[in-house]
Amino acid sequence: MTASSPTPRKALLIVNPTAGHYSEKRLTGFVQHLERAGLTVQVTKTRYQGHAADIVQNRPPETDFIIAGGGDGTIAEIAHAMMENPCPLSLWPVGSANVLALELNIPFSDAHNATLIASGQTRTLWPGWLTTEGQTSPTLFLQMAGIGLDGWVVQQLSSTLKKRIGRLAYALTALRLPFAYPFPAFETCVDGRTYHSCLTIMSKGRLYGGPFRLFPHNHHEEPGFSIFMLHRLNPLALLRQLLAFCCRKPCPDPAVSYIKGQTITCSGNKPVPVQSDGDFRGMTPCCIASAPTPLQIICPTRNQPPSEGRSFFRRYSLNIEKRRC
Repeated sequence: MTASSPTPRKALLIVNPTAGHYSEKRLTGFVQHLERAGLTVQVTKTRYQGHAADIVQNRPPETDFIIAGGGDGTIAEIAHAMMENPCPLSLWPVGSANVLALELNIPFSDAHNATLIASGQTRTLWPGWLTTEGQTSPTLFLQMAGIGLDGWVVQQLSSTLKKRIGRLAYALTALRLPFAYPFPAFETCVDGRTYHSCLTIMSKGRLYGGPFRLFPHNHHEEPGFSIFMLHRLNPLALLRQLLAFCCRKPCPDPAVSYIKGQTITCSGNKPVPVQSDGDFRGMTPCCIASAPTPLQIICPTRNQPPSEGRSFFRRYSLNIEKRRC
């Protein structure tokens, strides 16, 4: 009598077909890698904003885990829908920036990523909750939220341009800031202490805008956030922080603050744009806090450094070449 082979684990792959680095050819290849790794894969593509959440809520009951295919915004939407009925989440980073994948050292090679997903090794991630003006329930984010200049850039970003040139679209949109953005100041209250700022960034991780390190530590496995605040519009201060940002060296300046916090509220005389994980979320006033429960995400062990710098750009170039083939 021969022993029966184990039943293949069943994965639901939810894909955003408008993601910056998605292609049908790449999807076919990734599914083949997953099947070679011993998984049974069901593929569902999103058709409209919010569709990913509907797919998660109506997923087959025998689903062992979900693979989120897209950028940071798509991943956050899927993760949010999984909070009420959790199972392990894994990532297929095919978005424009893929900051969370870089932070968690997810392989950008589809073959290596399929092997990682099949291994099933997980880490606990503690997301953030964001509530903006008029929202009846909070929005989950996994990497970061930005208020002020940051939110305005995402609000004004052309989805067509983002699809065409990726992260460069953010930089081109930011060039319009001096001519189109009024730079209103607002109050940021962190754990009861109030600051004046024109830009506030709350992050669970270290990376910002791709492979660039903004904070020294991450808070993915615990409640709380790293917080950056620009208190006043000072071109010299911005230039110094940009150089420090690129050189990864601290640059103390009274125009900026780096602190940690648990609960953050932002408000002011005028509404200010808010974004999280690269998607526009509305206007202030807003409140940021930790989600009530953590998520399990399939990724390498935490003692490995985030994928950043030159190795990221090499992988990015390889992905572009694959799309051209």
